[in-house]
Amino acid sequence: MGIVKKQAYKNTIIQYVGMVIAYVNTVLLFPFFATSTEYGFYNLIISISVLYSLIASLGIPGILLRYFPFYRTEDKKHNGFIHWTVMLSLLGFVAASIVYVALKPVILSAYAGTSPLYQRYYYYLIPMSFFVIVFNYLEMTGRIVYITIYSNFLQSVLLRLLTTVFLVMMAFRWINYQDFIFLYIGSNGLIALLMLISIAASGQFSWQTSDLSFKTIEKRAIVNFGIFTVISSSIYVLLQKVDTLMLSAMAGDDVQGVYSWYFNIAIVIGVPAQALSRTTYPIVSNAWKTNDMKAIDEVYSKTSIIQMVVGCLLFIGVIVNRQNLYAIAHNKEFVDPKYFSLFIVVGLGFLVDITGGLNAYIITASHKYKLFTLFVVISVGFCVLVNYLLIPKYQGLGSAIAYLLTLTLLNFITWFYIKYRFKLQPFRLKHILVIIITAVSFAAGYYFWKMPNVPADIIVRSSITTIIYGSLIYLFHISPDINEKVDQMLVKFKIKK
Repeated sequence: MGIVKKQAYKNTIIQYVGMVIAYVNTVLLFPFFATSTEYGFYNLIISISVLYSLIASLGIPGILLRYFPFYRTEDKKHNGFIHWTVMLSLLGFVAASIVYVALKPVILSAYAGTSPLYQRYYYYLIPMSFFVIVFNYLEMTGRIVYITIYSNFLQSVLLRLLTTVFLVMMAFRWINYQDFIFLYIGSNGLIALLMLISIAASGQFSWQTSDLSFKTIEKRAIVNFGIFTVISSSIYVLLQKVDTLMLSAMAGDDVQGVYSWYFNIAIVIGVPAQALSRTTYPIVSNAWKTNDMKAIDEVYSKTSIIQMVVGCLLFIGVIVNRQNLYAIAHNKEFVDPKYFSLFIVVGLGFLVDITGGLNAYIITASHKYKLFTLFVVISVGFCVLVNYLLIPKYQGLGSAIAYLLTLTLLNFITWFYIKYRFKLQPFRLKHILVIIITAVSFAAGYYFWKMPNVPADIIVRSSITTIIYGSLIYLFHISPDINEKVDQMLVKFKIKK
């Protein structure tokens, strides 16, 4: 776990810096300078571009992660594996783009009357998706050689900072909404270019194309894996995006905009999982190569409890500051108290997902990876059905409920299979203690008396909640890794003092 700790802590810091910037954008800027319809469309193009890029990539990021250890060589040519996957990615993008253009009438018919902005900016999705594909490829190329910090900075910090700049420019009327969308797409191209420069300078890969016959590459097995990966990954991402897609189509971009506002606030709960995954995924992949079940079990259990600990604190941190959140946003389109249940339900969905830890990846990285495709197909079918039934009556809340139920179903299925097939499971008594500690800390923060102004109330209320929560987590030794990190910080503090 040494490399996991070293890079995960740095990635976590970057993720939280990015989270702060994202909150400034989501809570302070978008509600003031964009309508709920415009914010809804902004989230819609992100959702579509993610799905578009996943399908077009042909599962190459997953292929890199699973097969690179088998083709890695000291001469940095890696048997031409990197060059071959680049060509496969480009082929996938061209094919997907042709299909996207050909299906324009069918796709837009689903959004007729509910998303006029999508009708206007339909072709913007092609360059947007291309940049996402390139960045995702390069990011995974960095991950497989344990270069994870820079890509995290580009995606979590720089891209969000650029979005902040564009929103401020729109606020001063230097640009209009169309310019904002165009610049946002361009910023995705910029971070892809910067990532390419970083990979080229790393010295981990040879760019020579001579003597590359690709004969040693097991093309059929890899392509089959890629097909299953792209199906399962696309459907898995669809679980995260189907609410956005269906709400825009069935209720309109304005309803989806309000829902996405609360959803994007709840995303903070998944930050610890995003940070840890950048380092733990390659370790699990390598552990499967040597059939090191002990290493997988260790990573599985430790990531589950760490993600739950951090996620629960973030969850109650938003709830205890509910009134402060409304005071800051101050936009009637978003801050109606009846909508706060959206955050609670979606937040619970995130907690279920991150507490499951590495459920999905343990299966996809194993020889049973095809089975995960079945699991996600069942889950996405369930999700679409529940959304279809609940959106007409409950609007955004219907999608939130569908999201929670679907993630609960998927995590239960994957957890049960891993426990049955591999005799691994991450849950301990400490998970129950975390729930109790969360309840106690929430009560202390929620019922603490109100300060005279919003900044003071946020600082005091959040501090009380965090101090009580953190102290109890430490005293009960919920996570040895967290206690070890705290002890190291205390030692350094004493030395400096």
